[in-house]
Order: sequence, then structure tokens, then C-alpha cells
Amino acid sequence: METYKCLVADNCSAEGLKTFGKYPNIDVVINTKHTTGELIQLIPEFHAMIVRSATKVTREVIEAAENLKVICRAGAGYNNIDVEACNEKGIAVLITPTGNTNAVVELTMGLMLSFARHIPQANNSMKAGRWDKKKLSGTEIKGKILGVLGIGRIGAGVATRCRVFGMKVIAYDKYVTQERLNGMGLDFVKLYDDLNNFLSEVDYLSLHIPVTPETKSMLGAEQFEIMKDTAVIINCARGAVIDEAALYDALKNHKIGGACIDVYSKEPANKEDFPFIELENVICTPHLGASTEEAQINVASLAADQIGQLLNDGKYIDCVNLKAIQK
Repeated sequence: METYKCLVADNCSAEGLKTFGKYPNIDVVINTKHTTGELIQLIPEFHAMIVRSATKVTREVIEAAENLKVICRAGAGYNNIDVEACNEKGIAVLITPTGNTNAVVELTMGLMLSFARHIPQANNSMKAGRWDKKKLSGTEIKGKILGVLGIGRIGAGVATRCRVFGMKVIAYDKYVTQERLNGMGLDFVKLYDDLNNFLSEVDYLSLHIPVTPETKSMLGAEQFEIMKDTAVIINCARGAVIDEAALYDALKNHKIGGACIDVYSKEPANKEDFPFIELENVICTPHLGASTEEAQINVASLAADQIGQLLNDGKYIDCVNLKAIQK
């Protein structure tokens, strides 16, 4: 049996990495403290690599990879990997999109409820010794309209849970049909084919789309003008799908009601780069979407298993560039 070496370049769950035990011919090396230059020196001896978001797999890294066959992102987003460079060298890029689905769904729900009932503000006021009961009267999400922008696994999970809370659910997704939604058990979701009509209806807008040339800054000043002045945006997807300067203006001038933001176009994020962080009608979290013990075990285990199956059996699971490398 051929032997392989896999570099774990970012912090991953040790429990999840135990899945490599199924593949005794894969030698796992954990090295999470490296510069790009050091990674370039390391990479030639490895056949596989696992990364999260910290390691930037640049063209220079790819060009130095003499034996690399696969890179797996322990998570869903892979904008830290130069996929075009991988395509040129026939290196598979895998992701583990199912591993953190539930974690992101639950954070979305937590942010929505926190906004509706002013939970962060109430906690802060109590710790400051105040009893702001009248000031912190909130609203209910029952009867409100949830708009899901991008209804894949995570969007579907949010839709299902919001239905239980008594919300009406609508969606916009250019790549999904109503028939497909019905087949997924989402017949209660009304699919819109016009983005502006969709945005004009929502009370809560939950974003679940990747960053692509088509979706970058998809929501900007024009879209915020269309939305209700009470509408709340929840973004646990990617920061760059929103024009963040326009978001600040819309929030500050009460063009929309508020926002719950977990992701930013530049991370780590701070209030100097993203002044909306300081606004009273905003709840911000530091990219916690996948930050649960369970999700981290899941994505590490999936990454190990997908690499093992590719190297040993030639199976490509959740490969984002399969067509390009098989040309």
C-alpha cells in the first residue's frame, strides 16, 4: 500500500483527527505555527493538507508543492485557497460543508432572538446594576416574515426552525426551483424569482450565500432602500456579500431596522474598519458560526475521511474544482 503524508496546517479538533486512524498509510504531521515562507519550505514533502481560515494557500505555496494531491478546508469557505493555481497543478480542493451546518443555523436563530428581545442589552444593563424592564420591551418573531437569501443546507435549516416559531418563510435563490424545495420538505417556503420583490417583503433577512463575483456586495444602498425600515439583516455567511459602508449608512439613518453580523470582509474586524459595530441597532459577534465543540469535531473528522478516501480510493467528496482538474 502506498504511503502518504498529510500536513494539518491550522488548529483542528484532535478528536476529529482521530478519523485518520482508519487510514494507517497516512502519516499526519501537525504544524500550525508557520509563516507563508516556512509553509513553502515545508510543503514539498506532503501529499495532502488540511487548513481552516488562518493559513493562506497562495500560488507560491501551490507552486512549491511537488507532491500535493489534495487540500481540504475544514469548513465551508475556501477563499483562502488559490483554486486557480490548484487547477493548473491538478490538486483537488475539498470542503466539509455539512460539518458546521447546525452550528451556523443555531447561531442565526440565537442572533434573531437576541435582537428581537434585546437580550445582549438586557444582560449588560443588569450587570451595570440597572433594571431597564420598560426600556427593553421587545417584539415577537411569531407572525413575522423570514427571508432566506440562499436556501442550501444552512438556509433550509433556518427556514425549518423559523417555521416552528410561527414565522412565514420566503426565499430567493437563482439556483433552486420550487419543485426542488418541495422535494426537500420545504413546501411551506415561497420562492421568489425577483430579488427586489423578495427584499420588500422581509422582516428578517437571513443570508446564506458564498462570496462570488456575482454575489459580492449583492446588498447595497439600492437594496436597503427597497427594504422595510424595520427589517433586520442577519449575516452568518460572508461579510463581502454586503456593501458594508452602505450598511453603516442604512443602519445609522434607520433605512433598515437593524443587523446581526457575524462575518466581515476583513477579519479580525474592529470598529475603526467597520463603524456599524458601535451602533445601538447592531449585534456583532466575532465569526462564531462554526465555533462549537461539535462542529469542530465534525469538520476535522470529515476532512480526515475525505482525504483518506481520495488518496486510497480515488473518491472525490465535496470537491469544488473536480471538473477543472479532470479536464
